[in-house]
Amino acid sequence: MPRRITVAIASCTLSLGALASGAGAASATPSASAVDAPSIRPAIDARAAAVDRCSYQVVRSDDSRYAYSVRGLIGGSTRELPLQKEDFVRFSDGWHKVAQVDACSGGQGPAPGTLSVIGKLENPEHYEPSVPRTIRSDAVKPAPSSVIPKAPALTSVTRLDAATVRVAWEPAQGNPDQVLLMERKPFYSSEIGLWHPYTFQRNAPAGATSMDRKLERDPGIPPANRSHAYWMRVIKGGFVSDLRAEKPTTVEP
Repeated sequence: MPRRITVAIASCTLSLGALASGAGAASATPSASAVDAPSIRPAIDARAAAVDRCSYQVVRSDDSRYAYSVRGLIGGSTRELPLQKEDFVRFSDGWHKVAQVDACSGGQGPAPGTLSVIGKLENPEHYEPSVPRTIRSDAVKPAPSSVIPKAPALTSVTRLDAATVRVAWEPAQGNPDQVLLMERKPFYSSEIGLWHPYTFQRNAPAGATSMDRKLERDPGIPPANRSHAYWMRVIKGGFVSDLRAEKPTTVEP
């Protein structure tokens, strides 16, 4: 499944009827309804962890109607954090957007106490007024950097024949949940009738340290789009290895 496929997650809407249920009932203890009322789930499901002192990883659900930003509570004030890198990643429970942000912005300020995600509806004129214009996650306290897994190093890309390469990597450390071989190569889209670069996520079998991959050699591929690239990524405990550390190895078919 292509990397850039998004699964639209329906935004939560507040039900005034549910909030008001039981409001007219007499009670000797008015606070009981507040205690028993179900909590309102945020429209964005997010979790966060420190990658290093300045970089933080945020894994969130995605609704493609919205443009997202990450904010940090730093030194008593909230500010938007610059994006370093982001990608869609397929976890065991589905696709999520993974973003890494810079909490230092080139300085050496204090670490953020909490992070949160804000979504602003793009092109609101195309949607009914009932569609929320802004959605939010809860404030999330970042997990320590020890939860961010480390991807094994890619060791070689060896040509086996004219149309096949063997990609090899070091054994994965720390028992990750998933070891992924990332592959960017030409992909033919029948919808637009063109070859263009696309990135695929290949799940490596448990314990494997190599995988054979076929090269796309169709004569219709434009010369600028013929190269293939490979790199490693791992997932553990709901987080991904440092996206900034990924250095693709490129080969020509």
